[in-house]
Amino acid sequence: MITQVAPTAATVLIVGESGTGKELVARAIHERSVRSAMPFIALNCAAVPEQLMESELFGYEKGAFTGATQARTGLFEAAHGGTLLLDEIGDMPVLLQTKLLRVLQEGEVRRLGATVSKKVDVRLIAATHRDLHEAVAQGKFRQDLLYRLEVVRLPTPALRERMADLPDLVYTFLKQFAQKHSKVMTQVSEDAMALLLAHAWPGNIRELSNVIERAVIFAQSERIEAQDLPTHLCAGLAVGGAQGSISVPLGTSLKDVEDLLIRKTLEATSGDKNMTAKLLGINSRTIYRKLAETKDTEAKE
Repeated sequence: MITQVAPTAATVLIVGESGTGKELVARAIHERSVRSAMPFIALNCAAVPEQLMESELFGYEKGAFTGATQARTGLFEAAHGGTLLLDEIGDMPVLLQTKLLRVLQEGEVRRLGATVSKKVDVRLIAATHRDLHEAVAQGKFRQDLLYRLEVVRLPTPALRERMADLPDLVYTFLKQFAQKHSKVMTQVSEDAMALLLAHAWPGNIRELSNVIERAVIFAQSERIEAQDLPTHLCAGLAVGGAQGSISVPLGTSLKDVEDLLIRKTLEATSGDKNMTAKLLGINSRTIYRKLAETKDTEAKE
C-alpha cells in the first residue's frame, strides 16, 4: 500500500497503536515519492504546548508578540516542496484544526503578525493512535478536517498481529544498533529468538527496538543470547517453549505430554499456530493434525 500511495499527492492518515512505527511509515512514503530530495519534517502535536503550536506550524514575524525579537519560519514553510508529518494529530486543539483546514484548502500560510499569506507546496501526512471518528462525535475533532486528512487511511497493525515480520525486524535493529555501538554482531540464538517470538509486545516496535538495543549493549559475543534479553522476557518461557511452566505426573504417556505441551504453547501464543510450531521446533502441519485428532476424539466421546 505504501508503494501505491507514495508517488501520489494524496494526504495520508496513518492510524495504529503507539509504537507501531507510524513515523517510519510516513518516512517510507516520503522516500518513495517525488519529494524524496526535499525536507521531511515531523511534529508530535502531543508534545507541543497549545500556546506554542500555532507559531511552531505557521511561524511569526518580528514583534508579533512579546519576546518575538526576530522573524521565524514555521514548519509549513520549512517543509516547502517536501513532506510534513503531524503525529498524534488527535491532540491538536480545535481552534488550530480550523487554521490547518484552511492551509489544506488554500495551500497557503500566514505567519503570526503578518498581513499577507505565503503559498506553500507541502504534502501533509497525519498520524494518530486515537479514533478520530469518535473524537468527531464528541466534538473534539472537526469532521471536515478528518475528510481532508483521510483521503488515504493507512493502518499500522500491532506487532503481535504481524509476528511473522518479527525476525526481519530483529535483524534490522541488530544491524542498526551494532553499528551505533561499534560492536560486531550478526546473529540471534534460537533460544533468544524463541523468547522474542513468545512475548506479547504491548509497546510494539518501539519496545522491540529498545529490547534489541539493550541486548546489543550487554551481549558478550557476536550474537544475542537469551541471557542478554530483559528479565521479563527471559522469565516468559520454560521447558519446551511454553509460557510459564507445566506439571506432568509420572506415568503420563508421551502422547499426552505432547498434547499438553502443544495446548499450553497455543494458549501462551493466543492461538497462533505458526508461532507455536516455531517455538516447539515442529512443522505447523503437526499442530493442525494434533488439533484435528483432539477434535475427533472429543466428538466420539
